[in-house]
Amino acid sequence: RYARAIAYHRQANFSAALAEVGDLLTESPKDPFFHELHGQIFFEAGDAARAIAPLSRAVKILPEAPMIRFGLARAQIATNDPANNRAAIDHLLAVVGTDPDATSAWRQLAIAYGRDGKLGLSSLASAEFSLRVGRKRDARHHAGRASRALPQGSPGWLRAQDIEITAGKKGK
Repeated sequence: RYARAIAYHRQANFSAALAEVGDLLTESPKDPFFHELHGQIFFEAGDAARAIAPLSRAVKILPEAPMIRFGLARAQIATNDPANNRAAIDHLLAVVGTDPDATSAWRQLAIAYGRDGKLGLSSLASAEFSLRVGRKRDARHHAGRASRALPQGSPGWLRAQDIEITAGKKGK
């Protein structure tokens, strides 16, 4: 039934997918992956606000799962609600803290920081993203912007310096 719910979801038959997931949740209300799928269906149907509750339940059940946190953060950012944006930053920081190579999380973190008015941190997250996808020139550019915007000597400023140096090296 889980596979059938995913198949309906992939076919954009959201009502059938939601019905299948609803049945699964009735039987197993503590399964974080059923809640995650429930939220993902809402999100991909264009209803980010409705995705937040099931994704939040999934994170509450399994807080150490970075990809579930990422899905929640992405939905929170998509709502354009400043309160959700701040929560998204916390989730994304947990994701990149667990998996620093999670490039999509760095990209979303740059967006969230930008919307929160933290342009130095947004540039730093963009630099992290660019460095990890091999765009050294972009990484240097964003790291330079972060260096100019963040307080000298702060952890973010120091990381921006590291990225500038790393991105300036020859080779991968």
